[in-house]
Amino acid sequence: MNSSLDYVKKIAEDIKSLKIQGATAVAISALNALKLFVEKSPEKNFLQDLNSAIKFLINSRPTEPAMQNGIRFVKYHLNQAREENKTISGIKETIKQASESYINMLEEATKKVVKFGWKRIPDDGVIMTHCHSSVVVNILKAAKDNGKKFIVVNTETRPLYQGRKTARRLAEYGIKVYHVVDSGMRWIARKLKPDMALIGSDAISSTGVIINKIGSKLLALVANEFDFPFYVASTLLKFDASTLFGEYIPIEMRDVKEVWPDAPEGVTILNPAFETVDPKYIDGIITESGVIPPEHVLESFMDTYPNIWQGIYQEIMKIRKEP
Repeated sequence: MNSSLDYVKKIAEDIKSLKIQGATAVAISALNALKLFVEKSPEKNFLQDLNSAIKFLINSRPTEPAMQNGIRFVKYHLNQAREENKTISGIKETIKQASESYINMLEEATKKVVKFGWKRIPDDGVIMTHCHSSVVVNILKAAKDNGKKFIVVNTETRPLYQGRKTARRLAEYGIKVYHVVDSGMRWIARKLKPDMALIGSDAISSTGVIINKIGSKLLALVANEFDFPFYVASTLLKFDASTLFGEYIPIEMRDVKEVWPDAPEGVTILNPAFETVDPKYIDGIITESGVIPPEHVLESFMDTYPNIWQGIYQEIMKIRKEP
């Protein structure tokens, strides 16, 4: 195995172990690893090694469609290069450009989500959020930078406490934040009467179901009970194409030691990392195409990213032809 492939494998392990967290960070890290692999890998056995590199990254986090779509985008351009009979050198340049293009696409999309999102933050309002989402934090920061005053209620997010990262960032930006245990969501909603809930998303299905950190559905139910709107901030690049093929977004079960490292014998620990939120609880998804109802995700994705959609369409046609 060449050293550039070893590097890709290390990044894949870092993604799998959560040393690299967040859908956007995972996607950018994976595409940067692929780009470095292309730059450093020798031409001998390149296509075979490239296939291995792609598999390492895809298998690192099956629940990260922003990364999966990035790799799909690269494969679409790779297939075009091969149809044009480009040399290995030309194929490497194509992959490098495609990787850079997707990273820029993802960064620009995230900026647009923030641009649309901060306008939804109510002045003098109370906003509830869960876990850590860099796009949610940036939306709240942009709202403050644009003169809005508000309070944020933030959950700890057991068992890895990602909510502490959100609370720390908000405090650094001078935003008043209350931090509460996950099971205290309903209590604090009754006490502070939030004006809205805002969370990020790791994946979005073709029917508008979103998947996010465990506890997100609880917040959606709290918002429904206390009658305040529930919004999701997410780029459409988190659309999970596998849901078009009849598949469900898998719920990752993580190491039980994260919950209770020295649990007594006879106690079975369950550690689901994510859960789904049904579209009926979602008032809108804040995307790079604007604030849309969850039912419009597929249409918006097709309109916004036709090249990636072409790659998905090719997969659909391949599946249809299979016996």
